[in-house]
Amino acid sequence: MPAHQLDRVSFIVLRHMRIPIIVLVCVYAVCILGMVLVQGLPDAQGNVTHMSFFHAYYFLAYTATTTGFGELPGEFSNAQRMWAVVCLYISVVTWLYAVGKIIGLIKNPHLQSAISEARFARAVAKKKQDYYIVCGFGDTGSLLLRGLDDAGLSTVVLESNDERIKALDLRDYKSKVLGLCADATNPRFLLDAGIENEKCIGVLILSNDEHANLKVAISARVLRPGLKIICRSSSSENESEILAIGGDIHVVDPFRVFASYLSMMIYNPTIQTINEWVSGSPGAVLDHNICPLKGGKWILCGHGRMGRIVYKKLTEKNIDVTVVEPLVENIEDIAEHAILGRGNLENLKKAGLRDCVGLIAGTGDDTFNLSMIHQANRVNPSLFSLVRQNQHTNEVLFKRANVDYTMQPSLVIARMVLFSLTAPLLKPFFSHLRLLYENEPSKLADITNRLASEVGGECPVVKTYKITQTSARAVYQKLFQQTAVKLGDICRDPAIQIEHLNLVVIVHKRGKTIKVMPPHAVELMAEDELLVCMRSDQKALFEANINNHHVLDYLLTGVEPARGAFFRWLEQKEWVR
Repeated sequence: MPAHQLDRVSFIVLRHMRIPIIVLVCVYAVCILGMVLVQGLPDAQGNVTHMSFFHAYYFLAYTATTTGFGELPGEFSNAQRMWAVVCLYISVVTWLYAVGKIIGLIKNPHLQSAISEARFARAVAKKKQDYYIVCGFGDTGSLLLRGLDDAGLSTVVLESNDERIKALDLRDYKSKVLGLCADATNPRFLLDAGIENEKCIGVLILSNDEHANLKVAISARVLRPGLKIICRSSSSENESEILAIGGDIHVVDPFRVFASYLSMMIYNPTIQTINEWVSGSPGAVLDHNICPLKGGKWILCGHGRMGRIVYKKLTEKNIDVTVVEPLVENIEDIAEHAILGRGNLENLKKAGLRDCVGLIAGTGDDTFNLSMIHQANRVNPSLFSLVRQNQHTNEVLFKRANVDYTMQPSLVIARMVLFSLTAPLLKPFFSHLRLLYENEPSKLADITNRLASEVGGECPVVKTYKITQTSARAVYQKLFQQTAVKLGDICRDPAIQIEHLNLVVIVHKRGKTIKVMPPHAVELMAEDELLVCMRSDQKALFEANINNHHVLDYLLTGVEPARGAFFRWLEQKEWVR
């Protein structure tokens, strides 16, 4: 147990039990002294007797347990019996007082917190696997932990809400997730979470409190200068301060991400379709664009933090947007393009509901957003609707509602953080897709068709593999033996060598050189990184190709070698003949 935690537990115990212990000691001292001083029965010679200190203590010790061994070491005098009665009543009352204090101590929230903190710190110190510290276990943290757990990544959680920590213990994660009810802005708890431990490889700061996120980021950078930090922020001022900390730090703004998504939906629908499909969005398929609309008028309800970013993104694309906002101070700079008032049906009609092609319900109230869309769809059934979902618990309502696209900030952040940790090569992949969309749209269609034909379906698995001795043992050994291994070799189906698995290597990275959709003829080298998109049932087969020496030998030679000693001997005998 760390020294500061031991000191804290000891301090709480001593402070709470100081008076009961003093009272017990004093009562027993008086009782023992009285038993010694009170005269006993005379001995055989008629001499007055007194009880020794040892026998007095022994008598009071066993009577305290209600065992009752009788009058020891000899028969008591009436005076001794009278004093014994007094001692019994006094000690019983004193013990009741002390036991009550002990029960109160056990229920003391400060002691429980100190003990929980000590247990948590010990458990974290014993972790053998690399892990991330997650600060905040709200909707975003909960969704992210599920994704990290599925990806086999370990986490440690700090959350100030005790109910959320209790819920953490009830989740069916593949591996146990350690959690502590604590305020992560207190650096002591970051130390308890093992931020200085070499097994800690990053801090993920996901609370809704902008100032708290900034403080945690600064604390993490001071405590561990080279550590990777990913921080949530939806304020440009706060983001600037976070980035100013320096080092390996990344900021995720859900509203800016959504604005980019929305812009792509309208002007780059194919890219956004691939993005949704790769992200595993329910119902996302490659042969259906999410938003088939380019021109036309849009209505944006809500011009707060999210609304401002969305409005700016859309107007940069010369999209006609009318804002409906109840607060006059939020629309002072765009008054000619705004309607003052709540997003009720009357104001929506003033904004041109009957003629618009799309409606964005972006307020911070889920009930109001759903009501707005429900009313708007009755007036304009062909309307394309995008709704902001603020609470993950309302997911059932949004799935049942007649909504074309739902933006959940917590889900957006969770996906962004998850892919930045498990598939960082997705960023250059989508940058390449944007270049193709602007310059060579036919090649973008080829990529989409290849993904659809070779992987297809819904919810593919996207994972990064590195050619190392631990993550691709068989390939690494062949390269060490100077045996050429091509990309196409590890993508083949061992059952039918002429066919490939249902997967596509979408990015190949060697040093600083990145190739998108590399050909099968590329020869692999140690430390190469591969971003693979595949069907979920193909993952085990692909990992066997790169890790199982026998499987890779068969893929390279087309001959399955004898494995057992007897079969190798038999094979040698056949060769000699």
